[in-house]
Amino acid sequence: MGEKRPPFEKILIVGAGPSGLLLALLLAQHNIPSIVLEAWPWLDTRLRATQYGVPATRVFRRAGLLPDFRAASIPKFPAICWRRVADGEKLIEIDMSVVQDEEDKMTVLQLGQMIQIMYKHCMDPEKGKGLIDVRFNHRVAGTGQDEERKKAWVDVEIGKEDEEKRAERIEADYVIGCDGAASAVRRSLFGKEWPGTTWDCKFVVQNVFYEGFEKHGWDGGNYCIDPDHWGLIARRGHGGLWRVTYGDPLVGLTDEEYLARRPWHLKAMLPGHPDPDQYRIEQTNIYNIHNRCADTFKVGRIILAADAAHVCNPMGGYGCMTACVDVDGLADCLIGYYEGKASEDILDTYASVRRDIFLKYVDARSVKNLDRVRKSDPWTVLETDKFFGLIQELNKDEQRLKDFLLVGRDSELQ
Repeated sequence: MGEKRPPFEKILIVGAGPSGLLLALLLAQHNIPSIVLEAWPWLDTRLRATQYGVPATRVFRRAGLLPDFRAASIPKFPAICWRRVADGEKLIEIDMSVVQDEEDKMTVLQLGQMIQIMYKHCMDPEKGKGLIDVRFNHRVAGTGQDEERKKAWVDVEIGKEDEEKRAERIEADYVIGCDGAASAVRRSLFGKEWPGTTWDCKFVVQNVFYEGFEKHGWDGGNYCIDPDHWGLIARRGHGGLWRVTYGDPLVGLTDEEYLARRPWHLKAMLPGHPDPDQYRIEQTNIYNIHNRCADTFKVGRIILAADAAHVCNPMGGYGCMTACVDVDGLADCLIGYYEGKASEDILDTYASVRRDIFLKYVDARSVKNLDRVRKSDPWTVLETDKFFGLIQELNKDEQRLKDFLLVGRDSELQ
């Protein structure tokens, strides 16, 4: 008798961002081919995530990416703290140095750099095994599947912005939407609306060079607590590069009007209260921020993952970390089914479990993180916030703090 054929042959991944490329790499490790479609003519290197917790780091290690990520990142990230903006006072901090020597310590690297490294791995004949076909300038216009749901497809417009497009239908055994918060795959299933909240602020993100950080003894990650100037300021790269992220509480302004308010925010938030001629800004992006989740992550042979399935505000680093864990779980399910270790029902289990985890844990915790910096009284939060109380207890015992950072919980404080 001949060798048993696998239950599927081709996976079509929409989106060449971190989740799409990561999924392709994990599948290639088990000789599962994939086509990755990207609407843009290039990789998306806009300013987005920069730090990823232990769960994401473990996925990076599994995918063979971690050594290259470590080589490109800053050598150490000593602490995460919370500061009161009014006087710059450090209220409390988590000493990250207790896990600096651990393989699974937090990963700190700009997402744009990570995507470039992922893409190189996909194109590497040894790492990608020649099984990953990334196609740029392929914009998904719609998706579909036959009545028996035995095949799925995407209808794409192919071509650059300044040239005539041609239409094509690409079929596959499964279509995986990894195409972000504005997912064309999700919209083809459910329309433009999806359950959740868009927050009443704009998120302004910039790379900043400023000597005052070192002069005033800032390092690592610094959450800023203030009703007008809340956000996160963190060391991000070599040569004094910092990422400054803040929320502007006004809504309805143009990008130019938000940028006109930036000197006011940075003068309040940066140590030493500098004027614009004292720092240099290299790159800026402005975003809406949301907490939303699709009604289901799977419709027949069309599956959603990462930001295409759910989004949360970035306070606390849950966004990209959750996306990586989504993809890790989905890869396991596809591999198990492909290798005959599980039935096709395992894909429904993925969709159910990952949605449940987002709604029960990620959504709620990310909202608490956001409210902590923008709604808390900066003069009383240290005494009233239960999370700060937990940190104070952990800081008394280095081993418990280390276990908390690597495992994500502390049994004595549950």
